[in-house]
Amino acid sequence: MRRNWFRRLLLSYVPVLILIVCLFVFIGVVQLNDLSRKEALKSSNVYVQNIQNSIDMSLNSIEMMMLETITRNMKLTTFAGMQSDSVFLIELSQLLQNLTATHPWIDSAYLYRAGDGTVISDKTKLNIEQFGDRTFIESHLNHPELASWSLPRAYRTVKDGNSEGTVISMAKGVPLQSKGIAMLVINVKVGAIQEFLSKYGTSEVNQIALYDSEGKKLFEQPGKPSKSNDITLISMYTGWTIASSLKQEELGDIFSYMRSGWFIVGFLGLLLGIGWIVYISRKNYKPIETIMSRIEKYNQAHKERPIQGPTGDELSYIDYTLSSIIEVSREYQNQSQVNDQYRRIQLFHELVDGSRRIDDAEWKSELQELGMKQFGSASVSIVEIDKYIEFISGHSRQDQGLFKYILKKVIEETSEANGLHIWHEWATNHRLCLIVLKEQDDIQTKSVLLGLMEQVRQWMQENLKLTVTIGLGVTVTDVNAISHSYESAARALDYKSALGSNRIIGHWEIELLSHDDLYVYLQYVRTIAQAFRVGNEGWREQLQLLFEGLRRLLLPKEEISGILSYMNYYFYREMMELPPEYQDLWNKEFRTPWDENMDALETLDELESFYSESLTSCARKMEAIRASKGNHGVVQKVRDYLEANFNDPDLSLTSLSDQFNMNSSSLSTLFKEEFGEKFVVYLCQIRMERAKELLRSTSLPIQDISEKVGYLHQMSFIRAFKKMIGTTPGDYRKVHSE
Repeated sequence: MRRNWFRRLLLSYVPVLILIVCLFVFIGVVQLNDLSRKEALKSSNVYVQNIQNSIDMSLNSIEMMMLETITRNMKLTTFAGMQSDSVFLIELSQLLQNLTATHPWIDSAYLYRAGDGTVISDKTKLNIEQFGDRTFIESHLNHPELASWSLPRAYRTVKDGNSEGTVISMAKGVPLQSKGIAMLVINVKVGAIQEFLSKYGTSEVNQIALYDSEGKKLFEQPGKPSKSNDITLISMYTGWTIASSLKQEELGDIFSYMRSGWFIVGFLGLLLGIGWIVYISRKNYKPIETIMSRIEKYNQAHKERPIQGPTGDELSYIDYTLSSIIEVSREYQNQSQVNDQYRRIQLFHELVDGSRRIDDAEWKSELQELGMKQFGSASVSIVEIDKYIEFISGHSRQDQGLFKYILKKVIEETSEANGLHIWHEWATNHRLCLIVLKEQDDIQTKSVLLGLMEQVRQWMQENLKLTVTIGLGVTVTDVNAISHSYESAARALDYKSALGSNRIIGHWEIELLSHDDLYVYLQYVRTIAQAFRVGNEGWREQLQLLFEGLRRLLLPKEEISGILSYMNYYFYREMMELPPEYQDLWNKEFRTPWDENMDALETLDELESFYSESLTSCARKMEAIRASKGNHGVVQKVRDYLEANFNDPDLSLTSLSDQFNMNSSSLSTLFKEEFGEKFVVYLCQIRMERAKELLRSTSLPIQDISEKVGYLHQMSFIRAFKKMIGTTPGDYRKVHSE
C-alpha cells in the first residue's frame, strides 16, 4: 500500500518543526538573559543585606559599649549621685573623650544629671539652660520608652552656637534601671554613615538608597533615579530602610533584545512558519470541508434540535459533534441512574418521617430492587457517631468520609452475614438510619437486631477506635408505620446522656421509665450557686447529689440541658453580687470553657467531670483572691465562729460585732464585700446546710432539727427552709433519706 498521505504530512510539517526549533532557541536566549537578571537580583540581595548588617552591627556595638561603660564604670554612678568635684568632672570629660575615640562614627558624648541640670560633655561642662541639645534631653525624659536610635537631627553644644553636624543619638539611664536620675548620650555622625556607604555601598550593578524610620532619605548613590526598587530591606534594629535597584543600562532591556540578531532571525522564522502552515492547511482542508458540509446538511434537516458546537474551529466542531453523539446515549443512562438513586433516597426519607403515604404498587417495586419477594415486618435503627464534634475536628473531610463509608460497609456485610435485608441512608451528618426488613413477621427480630448492632458497635470500637451509640425502634408490620419505628429509635437515642454512650439503647428500655419529682432536685441549683459564691465547701456535695438525682431520673438530653442552663443562670446571678475581679475569674475559668465545650459533652459523667474540675479550679483561685486581701483574716475568724456557733438562737450581727469588737455596720459591709451576701442570708445558708445533713442522715423529728440549727420555733424553721431550699423539710427527707 502506498503511503501518500503519510508522505504528504511528513513533507508538510518537517519545515514547520525546524522553524519551531529556531523559535525555541530564541526563547532560550531571552530566558538566559532573564535568568541572568534573577541571579543579579539574588547577588544584590546578599550585597544589600551585608551593608545593612554592617550598619546595624556598628550601631549595636556602640550601644553595647554604652551599656558596658554604665555597668562597669562607677564614675558614672558617682556622677548620678550628685558628685560635683572639679577633678572628678575632668576625669568624666576624659572618660567621654575616650568613648568618642572607641569608634570612628561617634561624633560626641555627654552626661546629663537631672538633680542639678549639669551637663558634662567630652569638651566642656554646661548647665542644661546653656546646653544646645536640651530639646533632645527633655524629649527623652518625657518618653523613656524611646530606647532606640533617634532620628537624624542637628547637634550643637552651646545653645546659641552653630550646628556641629547632623547626628543620630542613643540615650541610656545611669544607672540603667533608673528613671530620670542621670543619662548618658552618644551622638553618631550621619556623615560617617554616608561616607561608609559611599565607600562600600557603591556598585556598578546596584543603585543603593538609605531611608530613616520616617522615610527621609539619608543616602543615595549618584546616578539616574530608579523607577522602582527591586530590593527593599527594613532593619529590625534601627527601623531604617535600605533600597536597591538594578541599573537598567548595564543589564539591558527588552529593546536591546529586540535589536539583537537572534530576535530578528526568530521573528522571521515565526512569520515564515505561519505562512507555511496557512498554505498547508488550505491544501489539506478538503476532507474537513466535506465532513463539515455533511454536518450542515444534518442541521438543516433537524432545525428544531441542531448541533450547536463551537464556531470558528472546524476540528473542534467535528470533535464536539462526535462527542455529542456518544454523550447522548451515556447521558440517558446516567440520568436514569441518578433519578433512580434520588427517588430511592426521597422514598427513604418519606418512609422514616411519614410525610407521604406509600401505595402497595410502589412498595412492591422497591422490594424487588431490595431482593425481597414480600414484606413481613420492619424495624428502624439509628447509629449515631459519639463525640461528633471531636470527630470532625480530629479528622480531615476525606477521613470523615472514609470512616462513614466503612461504617456503612460494616453494616451491609454484617447484615448480609446474618441473612437480613437492610436499607440505610444518612439522616444527618452524624446519624445513619437503617431499616431492617424481613419477609416474615418474626418474634425473634429483637434478639437478631441486638446481635447485629452489637457486632457493628464492637467492630467499630476495636478496629477504628470509633464509638457509636445505637437506638432501636419498635417492629412494625405496616410500611406506613415505619415512621413510628423511627420516632421510637430517635427517642431512645435522646436518653444517651443519661444512659451513657457506646452502647445500644432499645425502645423497651425507656417506655416504662418512672421519673421522680424533678422539682425536688432543682432546689440544689440555688444552694450550689450560693454555697460556691461564699466559699462554702458544701457545694461539692450538693453538685454530686444533683448529678446522682439526674442519673436516677433518666432524662433525655434536652431536659438535662435545660436544668444545667438553669443552674448556669443561678451561678451568673450569684457571681454578679461579687466584686469585678471575681466575675472576671468566673468568666475565664467556667463560662468561656463551657461555651467552648458544651456541644462536645454528651454524657452525664462527662458533664459532672467538667463542672467539678472547672468549679474547683475557680473556687481555689477565688479563695486565693480573698486571702490576698488585708481583711481576709478577720473575715475568716468571723466565718469560723459562725460555723461553730450557728445553732445559737441569739446569734446576730450585734452579738457578733461585740464578740470581735467591731462596729456592726462595718462588719456587715465587710461581709457583703467578701461574700457578696448579707450576714443574715449567710447565717441562714449555714443553718440550712446543717439541717439538710440531719434530714438525710438521721430520723430526728423536725422540731429537734430546728432547735439544733438555731431555731426555737418549728414553723420559723420550716418557712426559712422552704424559702432557701425550695421545698419543705418533710418532702426533702422523703427524697434524700438514707
